[in-house]
Amino acid sequence: MEVKKKIILLEDHVMIRTGIKELIEKIGPYKISDEFSNGVHFFAALNNIDSADLIILDLNLPSMNGEKVIEKLNEIKNKTPILILTVNEDEKAIVRLFRLGVRGYLKKNSGFEELERALKEVFETGYFHNEFLSLSLQARVDDIKSEQERILEKLTDREQEFMKYVCNDNEYTYEQIAELMHVQPRTVDGYRESIFDKFGIKSKTGLVLFILRYKLYDSFYSSFN
Repeated sequence: MEVKKKIILLEDHVMIRTGIKELIEKIGPYKISDEFSNGVHFFAALNNIDSADLIILDLNLPSMNGEKVIEKLNEIKNKTPILILTVNEDEKAIVRLFRLGVRGYLKKNSGFEELERALKEVFETGYFHNEFLSLSLQARVDDIKSEQERILEKLTDREQEFMKYVCNDNEYTYEQIAELMHVQPRTVDGYRESIFDKFGIKSKTGLVLFILRYKLYDSFYSSFN
């Protein structure tokens, strides 16, 4: 008998939560093991529930929003992967969430097929992002190092320095990165476009996830600190 992946679902709207639960349990070997309407109830029960394979988290929860839930999970060293549900497509907000450790995000109006892909990608590769579907980046953990070396070989020193600033916690804009690198903004645009072309990346969010996925930041930091 196939063992089902256990998923904790945090969503405050009962109808949406019920619909997501029904979809997930139809998709494949997945089971909603616990469900909560807010973060306060979730943390009150956390010590008494079995460990799960994934947390699906609505960002717009009452009492304690999704970002606060993620921060608190980090504080208590809970390593359960998180897939967020959001209506917010603000790139800066999404990038910040990936920096906090989320493994992917889904818009609330996503269909059956995208939900299915998201679960498959998170469990098989560790991350889900729409761009990854076109990047052909399906390396397993033991392949990360060789992929990292291949990627670094394709990057110039200045492109690597640019990527270091992109992934910095200070959330620099492209204009600020140009100032830090002592170049014109159009030069930074050139670095960005070159990297996007090399790896099929389409957005700043995709670039940050690419850096995190292949653990490139440590290499950039040691080279340009």
